[in-house]
Amino acid sequence: MILNRIWDQNIDPLLHFLLHYLIQSSSEEQHIISNRIDKVPKFICNERAFFNNQTNSFDKTYTYSYDGFNCKTSLPKIPNENQITSTLLSIRHLVLRIAVFYERKTTTEMVFGSGCLITNKLLLTSGHTFDPIQWGTDKVSYSKILVAFCDPVPDTVFSFLNPHQTVYQAKIIQRGIVEDHITDYTEIKDNYTDLALLELDNEVENVTMDQYFDPKFDLKSSKLVDVLLNSKLYLIGYNGELIDQDELKPYQYLKDFNDLTIDKLNIYHNVNYKSISIGNLIKEASESDQYSLHNCSTLSGSSGSIILNCYGSLAGIHIGINNFRKGRENDIFFNTETYNKYVSIKSNQFRTFIRETVLPNIKHDELVKKWLLDSK
Repeated sequence: MILNRIWDQNIDPLLHFLLHYLIQSSSEEQHIISNRIDKVPKFICNERAFFNNQTNSFDKTYTYSYDGFNCKTSLPKIPNENQITSTLLSIRHLVLRIAVFYERKTTTEMVFGSGCLITNKLLLTSGHTFDPIQWGTDKVSYSKILVAFCDPVPDTVFSFLNPHQTVYQAKIIQRGIVEDHITDYTEIKDNYTDLALLELDNEVENVTMDQYFDPKFDLKSSKLVDVLLNSKLYLIGYNGELIDQDELKPYQYLKDFNDLTIDKLNIYHNVNYKSISIGNLIKEASESDQYSLHNCSTLSGSSGSIILNCYGSLAGIHIGINNFRKGRENDIFFNTETYNKYVSIKSNQFRTFIRETVLPNIKHDELVKKWLLDSK
């Protein structure tokens, strides 16, 4: 998720707009330090972009385009092109952006994440997106969750003054698995199951039964087919706009990123747009480790994005970075072994989450069958 807006509720809309640019900070969650001046929490980057040595440029994401009747996306040459492109086009209307609000006294913060609709009321995302934040001397839990389906989704879509018609309110059904004992004030650690199921306050219109997300466990699924290391992965979600130059600090020891700028990262990642990031499977999850590693390029706000494998089946839910170095002041630095990670559908934790939370909350028998897998 991404820290995106801070405002005082007693200030008029014009000053809201000015404050957005004066004090906005867009970074990632989990590693929090207090701003010594105004005591507003500052979030340290927990996502990373990648450099493509074959093209000698930064990796980029690929957006969807609409002509009023049809949707398409222009991808580079990929294996199983027709099958993957068809899946990516069919899933586009189920991918959404999540805004999580935190309130302390008269000040409000908004952070971003991504997610995917699995029925017309249920959505799957990451659990840490809703972690409490340390704000001054207070540990503050979220106060409200909103989601939006439009494309693009700038932060103004979630305005209380003029809410967009594609915005829904949501509530958390479950974060993690039962044995994690997670509450609203729990910060999710690596040994917890970093997943969440949310329910919208109203059903999403114009979504038919055949359009609901299909993990394809009954086809060439991760249950039946071994996906080879270095095979293609496809991450679909939203990247948030970076503004603070401190966002570049994690890259300073990577030689390929000498010419990196905030503008380049924003342009290459199509910030605020629903987009596709193509990468590779670096390391597969195991019974003792729920996380798979990948190099799909991401910016803050992409936590909770859905990841598909090289067959177009559900691979997992994107979480953030793995294997980084921390500085004396909690600064994060990347190295050549720093990759992004996701909770793998092959892990015992994800399968337990499906059995405990997903299946009991799906009300349609046909949809339940799609999510039935080996739940041992």
